[in-house]
Amino acid sequence: MACVLTVGDINIDIVALLDQYPPKGGDALAKRGELHIGGSAANTALVLARFGLEVSLLGRVGSGILADYALQGLRKAGVELSLVQRDPEVPIGVMFIAVTPDGERTMFGFRGANTRLKPVRLGEGELGKLRWVHISGYALLEEPQRTAALRILETARQKGITVSLDVGMCTAIHAREEVRKLLPQVDVLFPNLEEARLLSQKEEADEALKALVERGVKLIALKLGEKGCMIGDGEKAFTVPAFAIDAVDTTGAGDSFNAGFILGQLWGLNLPESALLGNALGGLACTVVGAGESLPTPQKVVALLQGALASPTWEPWKGGLNHLLEILKGGTKR
Repeated sequence: MACVLTVGDINIDIVALLDQYPPKGGDALAKRGELHIGGSAANTALVLARFGLEVSLLGRVGSGILADYALQGLRKAGVELSLVQRDPEVPIGVMFIAVTPDGERTMFGFRGANTRLKPVRLGEGELGKLRWVHISGYALLEEPQRTAALRILETARQKGITVSLDVGMCTAIHAREEVRKLLPQVDVLFPNLEEARLLSQKEEADEALKALVERGVKLIALKLGEKGCMIGDGEKAFTVPAFAIDAVDTTGAGDSFNAGFILGQLWGLNLPESALLGNALGGLACTVVGAGESLPTPQKVVALLQGALASPTWEPWKGGLNHLLEILKGGTKR
């Protein structure tokens, strides 16, 4: 078994770049269209694998050509797929993503086979190397996928394995109370600001973070987009700035941030350095169209960090940036 298991959706994303989003009932022609692997759990797994971690993915896809395309790309990236189920009746999830010139994406689609994920029990052999379980909040929306995710969470807690949860906007809206109940079982929570507001009923980032910690979650990595991220554990909270990038498409940015932070923690980095790596990966995800195979590589991160070191703005973070560069240049498997 891999050292990281991600649980959640595997999708195909159909991305369209628009000059402007059309009004209701209107038309819009894309100036560019692309097909990508998608799904929060799949994206995070793919990035982790690219950085040398042994990562397995628990999800469900259909049996058609689009499912084959997604699995081929994940396998090529190094993701272990023995826990991926094939559904003979329902196709792979498909998301339609409209991206406007400011880089912001509007997403809608059909989750398909994802929701039909059957619960599994991991054997002792599979649990032996497992150090981290990362769950996408979308896995909590429908049965039987919800039970599958909760069973893995329960097993991880019993074995003392670190558990992280990426909230997801739909989950924050439609499964808010369930997420709140789960917080004491979560080691690391990955919300964006709007999700944190919905879960905490607090408007300001620091107040939302504090309120969620008080509900029992051990550590929060709050994603703030162009403002970076805020990290808090109940005793302290601090903000780590974002890297300057030219945003093309924000699809997959949050999933890439998750991967960066998880990488940092598994590599033994401190919280600021893990947050720096998360911000680097999240920022780079915004510089390309689509998620999946477009998401950041170690080489891209090295170039971004080297550029930051040349800027006086990053002088206070010089030690952390140099440490990250040392690790990345020395090889990412740890």
